[in-house]
Amino acid sequence: MLRKRIVVLACALVPAGALAMPTSPTRALHQEIAALQVDHALNLTPQQAQSLLPLLTDVRAKLAAVKAERASAEPALTAALTQAVADLKASGAISPATAQAVQAARGNLPATLREDVRAFWQQAKPVLTADQLKALKVVKLGVPPPSAAAATPRGHGHGRFARRLRIMHTFLSDEFLALVQARAG
Repeated sequence: MLRKRIVVLACALVPAGALAMPTSPTRALHQEIAALQVDHALNLTPQQAQSLLPLLTDVRAKLAAVKAERASAEPALTAALTQAVADLKASGAISPATAQAVQAARGNLPATLREDVRAFWQQAKPVLTADQLKALKVVKLGVPPPSAAAATPRGHGHGRFARRLRIMHTFLSDEFLALVQARAG
């Protein structure tokens, strides 16, 4: 039960952190590489780019609002999480009141963000062709290892979620938005 609560608390913090913009030059270059790879895989027509542009800017604005709301709730969340640590140290379990305080501080942000992302994809999919959607599923992101033998096996169960998160992060990046704007003409 304790492990489950810790996982729930950790998951509460993941969505905004996972979609955060790159902070270092190396991360920015990785993001630019991924944006270029997705751009080349999709090879959007000018009409598709024009259709995607308002969708991308809308979901980016919603993400910015979620980030601002999360930032304003951070002091309350920090206090609640500090209490969770104190509960764990004192009794080995997080009290229901503390769990409720964490939930109240978090609000409904993860669900809101999830719905915004889902709505974006529902609107974006009709803009893309079946071949483009297939290409999006198989595009290799990042710099591959020099040989297949050097590749390390991935963990089981998390690959699809991590890939979707990386694709969404790429779609919402400044680099990809600039590429779509260039294609829109």
